[in-house]
Amino acid sequence: MPFRVEEIRDRAQRLQSALAQARYRLQGGLEERSSLAALYHEHRLLLASGVLPAIQRELSEAYGDERQRLKALFNWVAGRQIEAELAPLEDELRSWETGATVSVAEREIPLRRVADWVIRADDRHERIAWEAARDRRIEESGALRLDVVHREREAVARLGLGEYIDARERLASLDLRRMERQATEILRRTEALYRTAFAEEVDRRIARSEGPPTRGDALWLMGMRWLGRSFEIQPLYARLRRDLDLLGLPLKGDGSVRVDFDRRPLKDERTFTAAIDVPGEVVLVVCPLGGWTDARGLLHELGHTLHYTRSSPALAWEERALGDVAVGEAFAFLFEALTQDAAWMESTTGLSGDALAEYRSLVGFLQLFRLRREAARHLWELDLARAERPGQLADRYAQHLSDATGFVHHPVTYLRDHRRGFHAARRLRGWMLSAIMLDRLQKRFGPRWYGDAQAGQYLGEVLSAGQRENAAELATQLGADGLTAEPLLARAEGWR
Repeated sequence: MPFRVEEIRDRAQRLQSALAQARYRLQGGLEERSSLAALYHEHRLLLASGVLPAIQRELSEAYGDERQRLKALFNWVAGRQIEAELAPLEDELRSWETGATVSVAEREIPLRRVADWVIRADDRHERIAWEAARDRRIEESGALRLDVVHREREAVARLGLGEYIDARERLASLDLRRMERQATEILRRTEALYRTAFAEEVDRRIARSEGPPTRGDALWLMGMRWLGRSFEIQPLYARLRRDLDLLGLPLKGDGSVRVDFDRRPLKDERTFTAAIDVPGEVVLVVCPLGGWTDARGLLHELGHTLHYTRSSPALAWEERALGDVAVGEAFAFLFEALTQDAAWMESTTGLSGDALAEYRSLVGFLQLFRLRREAARHLWELDLARAERPGQLADRYAQHLSDATGFVHHPVTYLRDHRRGFHAARRLRGWMLSAIMLDRLQKRFGPRWYGDAQAGQYLGEVLSAGQRENAAELATQLGADGLTAEPLLARAEGWR
């Protein structure tokens, strides 16, 4: 019996919702074991060999918006067919991570909670000890992670979409070589500024008697524990809701948004958003670690939450929930940028005077760190994709990231940091688009656009389009000459 596209769409929508729910329960610490393989088995019709050809047949005759929707559907289903083949290994790996513990000085904690301890460790010797213990534990999973990389390549090859990079490029709708040039340019253009900022911010805060700065030191800097109560998460969230009300974009009170602040031992160390049903059910999952990390994470995910819940329900499912994820990242980075706005930070946290100036100087450096890390990650992901023997690239990863950031990255983390589908390129594109959005908002509504209801109305119109347009199309609609790194680099020059 031939597959009908409407049936495929319906089943794809149900699978996406189930995957988002599963992610929330596992990373939110509500379940101990991953069950992706069982979930894909339950939705196995989408994995059948005739599904992608059925979409391709419709695609060959479609045009306009329907063609774009079918392309998004094809790419998403193909991606899930790859993930389904990896699901048993992912279940094993995620379950191992959930149950793994780390010990230092007779204190044992879950592997997932190491970041919590590192960010709170003002004693550098303690930070280094927790980081080293985590790296030793991660090393135990190295063979399994490498197996996932090899199996993924085999799964991509079975789709018959060309060589690995070409196939992944098609499925992500990315020009990876263009992004390679953009990432290289970001690293080149920010080099001198970053090294100066590094000397000013790191060398005076971190004693090097126990070795060069590590990524654990970077995490500790993001915690800014010396700023004390300025970043307590619940009051911060309350003030954010106030500002969204002023903007005319309140979080919907119809139950479509849930915010999970609960502390659970197995909760993931990263704040994230689970879009279970766009725009009807979104969970913003907060894992407080401290300081700027919490403010930045909450604002970033708040941008994602607004993007999901403000997407027009009149849009097709593919336009609401699929498409170019860089668009969603752009809204996330747009709201995250408020942590660098002096007036907003003063009104929100109470920081002022020298304390506010010191904070802004450090945050400018940390944003440069994150930007350079993302650019280096993209170059590293391309190296990994091109390598015939990916298991031999651990040292190259450490060199890439350590050289770009100045913080030592351990080789054993090279595959734990890897996210399939060239995720770093998507985030970079989102960051580039956010710079264009912010420039447009400030020019039309002034530097305090976040308190202007007219800016909220304008932003609401952009949000309502969901992911109907890709990042490059939206950049052009916003008046930019395409999607490039130039607006982001211009803004980065003002971070210090």
